Amino acid sequence: MLFIICMIAFSVLLFFFLRNSGNGKSISIMGVIIAVYLLGKTSYFHLSCFPGALILAWPPGSETILYDQDLREEGKQMLKSCFGEDSMLSDGVEKEYSYFNDHDRINVTIHYTEWTLSYQDDRGQKGVFVFDNRWQEFDKSSIENDVERYFCRQTEKFYKKNFWDKTLADISGIREDDNGLDLKEYSDSDLRKIPEASDIIERMRSYSLAENIYFPQLQYEEVFERFPYILRMYLYVDYESEREEERSRQRQETEQKMRQMIEEMASFTNHTLNATVGATMMDEDGYVDSFHLAVLEGEYFTDEERDFDIVLCEGFFGDMDGDP
Repeated sequence: MLFIICMIAFSVLLFFFLRNSGNGKSISIMGVIIAVYLLGKTSYFHLSCFPGALILAWPPGSETILYDQDLREEGKQMLKSCFGEDSMLSDGVEKEYSYFNDHDRINVTIHYTEWTLSYQDDRGQKGVFVFDNRWQEFDKSSIENDVERYFCRQTEKFYKKNFWDKTLADISGIREDDNGLDLKEYSDSDLRKIPEASDIIERMRSYSLAENIYFPQLQYEEVFERFPYILRMYLYVDYESEREEERSRQRQETEQKMRQMIEEMASFTNHTLNATVGATMMDEDGYVDSFHLAVLEGEYFTDEERDFDIVLCEGFFGDMDGDP
């Protein structure tokens, strides 16, 4: 009996010690250890669940994170360079959001500041750029990343509205929730496999969109000529028939409509479009077949001996073994 009382008292004291330390994971682990130990004592089987249940059933802890860096002045020069001297930057607005950390079993509340910058482009249209300070220490690249995301979202929105959505609406069997159009920065993953590509990789990594873009004069038809970004598009289509000849017809129609869209994009961009399209044809059993299209400077890329992404990078940043 004394052993039982001691174990219960020890469990309770250990729980409050770990609880005050804020380490929810340790609490859970210790509960399991104590329960397993008691389970090994056959005579205490009925008590084996008590410590673990006490610890695991107790409400989770909490943690508050405060981001209080004032980015209004720290990012002022960069923002003026990107959005113009006439752009207007708001005072910071305090924000918060919460989530549950399953790993440590704690409720986390984050307090941060959000700013809104408004500007007007050369067509007289208003633009709004929103950013915040959700990082521990101010880093120049953090605002640069926000600028890049804004540029990508705006460009994606334009090409979706004017080309992508219209084309998909005319494709039979399209899976509405399984398709996408993304603007992506050039990737150096294939170049990293080539020893002599170190110079071009360095040029790619030192490139800064924020140092090369002026949003009031942004022209979407010039995006692929002026910036190292590419449209990556994908779609999934369900075959509407089990007959092979009908499937062949549907696949050909899907590809034809994708090619028609690409040609319209290429014409709009004065044949500077860089893009890829991946279409996957499905039935009730899953994957059936697919087709892929790659476009480099407005023309279909058909060179089977050269890697498309490497040629893409060299077109903007220069040859691997030459000058930029």
